[in-house]
Parts: sequence; structure tokens; C-alpha cells
Amino acid sequence: MWLLWLASAANGAYATGELNQLGTSRLQSIASAIETASLSNAPVAVVVRGIVISNRRHIVIEDQTGATEVKPLDTMQLALGDEVEVSGNMALAPSPQIQGGRIQRLWGGSMPLPLAITPDEAANGENELQLVQTVAELVDVIPAGMTGARLDLRGGHQNFFAVLPGDSLDGELATKSMQIGATLQLTGVLMASYGQSPTQGYAFSLELRTPDDIKVVEPPSWWTPAHLMLLGILALILVLIGISIYYRVRHDRYRAVAEERAGIARDIHDTLAQGFAGIALQVEAAQQMIERDAERASELLNDALQMVRHSRDESHLSIDILRSLSRSDRLDVLIRHCVLQKGAGSRTQIEMDTHGSPVPLSFNLVNNLFRISQEALANAVQHSGAHRIVVRLSYNRDEVALEVQDDGKGFNPDRAPGPEQGHFGLTGIRERCAVIGAKLELCSGANGTLLGVRVGIG
Repeated sequence: MWLLWLASAANGAYATGELNQLGTSRLQSIASAIETASLSNAPVAVVVRGIVISNRRHIVIEDQTGATEVKPLDTMQLALGDEVEVSGNMALAPSPQIQGGRIQRLWGGSMPLPLAITPDEAANGENELQLVQTVAELVDVIPAGMTGARLDLRGGHQNFFAVLPGDSLDGELATKSMQIGATLQLTGVLMASYGQSPTQGYAFSLELRTPDDIKVVEPPSWWTPAHLMLLGILALILVLIGISIYYRVRHDRYRAVAEERAGIARDIHDTLAQGFAGIALQVEAAQQMIERDAERASELLNDALQMVRHSRDESHLSIDILRSLSRSDRLDVLIRHCVLQKGAGSRTQIEMDTHGSPVPLSFNLVNNLFRISQEALANAVQHSGAHRIVVRLSYNRDEVALEVQDDGKGFNPDRAPGPEQGHFGLTGIRERCAVIGAKLELCSGANGTLLGVRVGIG
């Protein structure tokens, strides 16, 4: 009977939590132990059970009612999730902790689910030392040397930080792609910011255990001030480039119009102006001869009529060229036709020599080389007093060479009248050479004049 009574009493005491294994203190919940300690000015002996939720910088255990830090009497290897029984003296300053704790590992278990709270709720201090989970924006990442890394965070109306111990990093922190401005989910032990000055403005801190306590909820927004500034700079550059292109196109358009006008002016000079000048000379000569020699005057008028017809044909040709209707004409054919016309209306002997096989040339080359030969022939016929003029056209492998040579009296190219005196011939030739990138050679003396033009076709 005595033995049965002892066994029954022992079982009842264990069932009601009256005895622990040591039989020295009453087993109670962590919240009850904290409340007991709050009623005393000195540490109170307690025995509690809980699950290890932090085992690095601090040993923290938690049960369903609360959490407390443990200052162990002896060093002991504990794993996260271990269920332990701790006996020692409970004190509340600066935070709940069991001093001189004797830890007995009961068995390995699993981690309790963290308490999901907002940063504003964490700041009120009611869940101190508990395993919590919250979401906040990453403000800065500060390496903390041997102690790990500190993450400055902002959530709700609170600024706080989280510390990841150095011995848990192992190079894995970078794989979290934690960029400033990212929204993170953090799981850790909630610590009050004891010892923080008010100017630092940290409401609390989180003690993280492993890099897995950090989850990226949302990457940082691309629209950061730095990116906005970069976009502004790029937009300004694009605007400046656009303005530059606009004025370049406008300038090129004006230049094209100016070149076209200059080309039309050259064509008018090479056709109508020269034709009218020749007609005027013939008509004036006929007017002077009409009373003295009617037959000679009639010949002069016939020549003038031929020149009128020639000028008309030249004007038609110029119009055709301007309208791009003569692009298929070969250069040697056009020059030969011009030679025949000039020779028919003049007593000067005009010859043409062609060397090499004609090759296809662009309209721009054909037009300008033909106008140069036309102007050179007109000048030689009207001003040189030559008896013989030779036009040579040579087709080479990579260039075309045009020469107009006469045996006239020659002139000084440096003193030749220019546009100021109403003479545009040499000026037009030089301009046309510049347009097609041709090399101009002009030699003149007592034995005649040689005008040569060479232009590449490769």
C-alpha cells in the first residue's frame, strides 16, 4: 500500500507540474515565469520548457505563451528546433532571461511557425524575443565584419535593422539578390533596441539565423532616382541629337536646292545664254552687211537661224536632262553631236577622237562632263581665234579623261573675266569639276589652250 501511494502521489505531482526531474522547482510556462519574476526585486528560481529558436549570438527558447533568453551555466551544443528544459534564475532587466541556466535537451523537434506581424506591431514590444515574420523594404546593407551583415530596413512607420551572424553567411548572402529598394520577408527573433540612441531611430531589431530567413518578395522598382536621372540625361541627349539631325537635314536640303539652282544656272548659261550671244552677233553682222552685201547678210541670217534652231535643241536637251529623260545617252554620243553642231556653225575645224571602249556612266557624270565639253568648245570657238580644235575622250579602266585643245591665241587663266564681269564659263567648269570630284588641268599660251578633266569611275 505504501509503495502504491508513493507511486500515485508521484504520478499526480508530475501530471500537475509540481515537480521537475531535479525536484527542486516548479515547472511552469515561460509567461508564468516572467510574471513571477515581475513580482520580485531579485531573480526568481524557475523551471521552464521550450523550443530553441535562436542558438548563435543568443540562446532563445519559446513556448506557446512567450519567449526568454537563456544565459547557460555550461556550454552546450543546441540545434534549432530542440525542445529543452531549463532551470535557473529569471531576471527581467534588460529583457527576460534565465541566468545560470542548466539546460537539459529532451528531444529534437521542429521549429514553431513564426508569428506574422507588421513592423508597427513589432515596435510595441509585446512580442519581444519571439520568432516573428515581417515584410519591409531594404534601405541599406552594411557589412559588419566578423559579426556578419546588418540590413537596414523600413516598413510601415518604423525603421529597424536585422543582423545575420557572420558564421552563417558562407557566401550565400549575395545569391539573395538583395538590392536596395527590394521588398524582403524576414524571419527572426524580435529584439528590443536596447542601448540605441534616439537619434539612430531604430524601433527594434531582428536576429536572423540563416540566409534562408531572407526571402525576396519583390525586386526593387526600376524607377529609382538614379535611373530617372539617367533617363533624363538620355532624353536630353536624344533631343540634342534630334535637333542636330533636323538642322543637318535642313542644311543638306538647302544645300541641295542651292546646288540645283547653280546647276540650272550653269545649264542656262551653257545653252540659252551662249546661243543668244551667238545669235545677237550674227544678227548685228547681218544688219551691218544688209545694205552693202545682201547676199552675205542673207548668209549671216541663215547662220543666225541655224543658231536659233540649235539653241532650241539645246534648251530641249537641258530640259530633258533636268527631267532625267536622257540618262541612257552615252557621253561620246552627246559630245560628238555637240561637235557637229559647233562645227556646222563655225569656220573652225573641229575634230573628235575617242579612245577605249565606252563604259556606262552615271547621269551625274554624263551631264557634267558633257556641259564642260560644251562650254570649253564654245569658249574656243568664240574667243580663241583658233583654226583647229580637237576634242579627245578617253575611257580608261578606272577613269574618264576629257581634253579640249585649240591652236588659238591663248589667254591668262588668272586674269580671265569672272562672274563679276558677266562671264560664267570657267567658273561653271570649276564648279562642275568640284561636284563630280574631277581633276581640272588648264594650260594656255601663245600656241593655244588645253583644258583637261579627269574623273575616277571605280
